[in-house]
Amino acid sequence: MKYLAGILMLLFAVMGVQTDCQISKEMVENTNRIFTYRDDRGALQLLRAEPVPSGLKLYMVCNEKDVLETECQDNGHFTVALPMSCSSPMKTSVMREGRNSDCPQTLYIVGYMLEGHQLELYRACYDGQNGRALYSQSDVYFKSYFAKRPWVDFDTDQIVKPLEAAAYMKHRMYDEFQLVFGKNQRYLPSARDLVINRGHLVPSADFLFCDQMASTFRYINVVPQFKSINDGNWEKIERWLRGQVTAQQPFRIRTGGIDILRLQDENGNERSACLADSKLPVPKWIYKVVRDIQGNGLYAFLSYNNIFERQRPLLLSTCQSVACPFSLPDDPNAGFIYCCNPTNFPY
Repeated sequence: MKYLAGILMLLFAVMGVQTDCQISKEMVENTNRIFTYRDDRGALQLLRAEPVPSGLKLYMVCNEKDVLETECQDNGHFTVALPMSCSSPMKTSVMREGRNSDCPQTLYIVGYMLEGHQLELYRACYDGQNGRALYSQSDVYFKSYFAKRPWVDFDTDQIVKPLEAAAYMKHRMYDEFQLVFGKNQRYLPSARDLVINRGHLVPSADFLFCDQMASTFRYINVVPQFKSINDGNWEKIERWLRGQVTAQQPFRIRTGGIDILRLQDENGNERSACLADSKLPVPKWIYKVVRDIQGNGLYAFLSYNNIFERQRPLLLSTCQSVACPFSLPDDPNAGFIYCCNPTNFPY
């Protein structure tokens, strides 16, 4: 296969055909510099996709004082070969945007501050008073491979309080459920069982580059989600969506929580499920709405975030039910899923 590719590149060079350069998996996994380029107006942008057009120059950023340049040549090779690394690459940062019509709480932009501008990877709407991530939104581009995900710790960004971050620990969740629902509660069987985990709103696998994947490990980008649902139908939806993205049309995906899950305590009284006193509520529903870059609705998925209800729940009035584009197990442990009309889904 490599021999055939070499012959084709040589043939294209002889014929004067321009060939895109391809960012390979090996380049991604062994580069810790930030892939950037300049758009038609000369503004710096983050590279998001594998192909690099012939003649486009990449600016490989370690920090603003350490930038290497490499250009895609007509023969499909870079003038300076990748991968590229440096000792202390800059990290993603979070910029407070404030409120807007889409975010009733505080909107944060996650990305890189370069040349006086925050280059956006995704945005997160966060309710700091209640320790609640309302939604996160990012653009998802086509990719043909999945690079190895980096191992990073979750970041509070000095936005999420340390006690709220620690509330995701198994023994802390168990103690909280014992306190709220009673010593005889059966929702969390023991302090050793991981039943609820940190469910990414923008998943790391939606990004191509390792630094961009690492940027998703933030507490403003997670909600308490039942592990079996996160690993079950929800992951199937995320994988399926990545398979629908084309090189010509990226998706704009918003994921968030709706309402607060209420469960009965040992006396039969309904109580709100929260991980840190009245903060860090477990969402009753988790949605994912997919649009094209122009804002046209493509898909809307709604997951019931409750493994203890064995029957399908009544559908939210805001969801006009439509047939799902692919089949999913109808199982509470994997997560009951509804598909909604994306053109009038209000989130």
